[in-house]
Amino acid sequence: MTKRIRYLTMALVLLITGGSTNGWAQEGSGFNPTSPDEPGQPPMKLEVTVSPAEAGSVSGQGRYAEGTRVTLTAYVNTGFRFVGWVDKSGDVLSTSTSYAHVKQAGHERLTAKYQFDPTAPDEPDDPANIMYYQLQVNTTEGGTAYGGGRYLANRKVTLSAYADAKFDFVGWYDDATGEELSTSSSFRYTTTAKHRSITARFQFNPDSPDEPSEPIVHRMVTATATEGGTTNFSSKRVLIGSSTTLTATANTGYDFDGWYRNGELVTKLKSFSYKVTADYGQDFEARFTFNPSDPSDPGMPTTTRHSIFLMNKVTKPGSTVKFPVYLSSIGTLTDMTFQLEFPEELTPDFSSVEMSEKAVGYSISYNQQDSKNYIFTLTGGSVPAGNAALLVFTINVADDIITALDYPVKINLVEVTEEDGTVTTASTRNGRLSVYKAGDANGDDSVNLTDASWIVRHFVGRTPDGFIMEAADANYDDQVNVSDAQKAVRIFVGKE
Repeated sequence: MTKRIRYLTMALVLLITGGSTNGWAQEGSGFNPTSPDEPGQPPMKLEVTVSPAEAGSVSGQGRYAEGTRVTLTAYVNTGFRFVGWVDKSGDVLSTSTSYAHVKQAGHERLTAKYQFDPTAPDEPDDPANIMYYQLQVNTTEGGTAYGGGRYLANRKVTLSAYADAKFDFVGWYDDATGEELSTSSSFRYTTTAKHRSITARFQFNPDSPDEPSEPIVHRMVTATATEGGTTNFSSKRVLIGSSTTLTATANTGYDFDGWYRNGELVTKLKSFSYKVTADYGQDFEARFTFNPSDPSDPGMPTTTRHSIFLMNKVTKPGSTVKFPVYLSSIGTLTDMTFQLEFPEELTPDFSSVEMSEKAVGYSISYNQQDSKNYIFTLTGGSVPAGNAALLVFTINVADDIITALDYPVKINLVEVTEEDGTVTTASTRNGRLSVYKAGDANGDDSVNLTDASWIVRHFVGRTPDGFIMEAADANYDDQVNVSDAQKAVRIFVGKE
């Protein structure tokens, strides 16, 4: 049997290095068509990736027959927002977090796209170094437009224009150069590393030149906020002569100063009703002022100054995995407390928690709330500004754990103490542990000749899409090579 395994593995190596890309049939499938067009083909893989990987997680991936209707669901981590489902050609299939996809022929790969939400720092960049640029969207008489705001450079932004009754959309124009950018009412614009102003142009086009009726027109009302608070909407299309309500909400530690338009105070009421006029530029700003307990404090702390976030890790049954808790801060922190929720199947060894070298002098205590939730308190130490693994847990993965699953790890109820004694909170981002069988290189929850061939293809430099490096390490030696392919074959023939 040992020789048979060795010969079978070598055959895989020769087959792959010789240029063949033929797949392997699943054990017991009985599928052996005489031609590629023979009906009754086996289910093929629907692979779904997440971009960026730390932004969220998805469900619904697997193997399906062509034509099967598959419901894909995207879950969004703190600090990100979902953008859409994208195929390998870059086309957006849907912008809904729940999407019913019809399985196409062959191996499909879709991507769940997310975008960083600037209310939380983006690892590993220091929040103070992130630069945003204003994209201003204007309109001529006869319609409204959406899509303006503050963006990072080189981001794809969808601009949408809506013509009022008896008006036609003409096009998008750069206000600085007069250049026509697009004649499509829905336009994908790439942001630049400078402030830009773009206008959507419309023209009046009544049904009859002699028609006496007045056109029905709207105006765009925008409501932005300075640091320290939020507004109830960012932009809204409102019929001229109608009213809309603007509401401002201050964050903890801030006072609301008032609503401003063109730099002039409109009202100090947090909420007020505004009647839309025919004027352009109906832009309002809610202003807030930091009001610390110590009026002489020169700082401007907000929840965006600090972030505690978790990572996404891949592991196997019977292994030991290091799971870090990261801290990003632009100021020194001392005492802190937070709640972690671990899945019952993956509870850490709390006796072996490792502290970062940057976190000096801390005493750690924890209180178990229930079977999943633990309150951690760190006192007596300090950690300087920057990005660092605050602490690292050791998790022993059971041999009998259910595989091909994502196990979420969550963090909340965060309080941190700044160097001057101010107690504030921090933004958070959840993580997960994904568990696959040893040797399951393609993540389909079985170990067979397909996995062995994938491992060999990776070893010779032809790594397949969807290859799971951590799971491919079938013999747990932290390397992926032909010996792992041999181990996968032994598992397949029942010798392991």
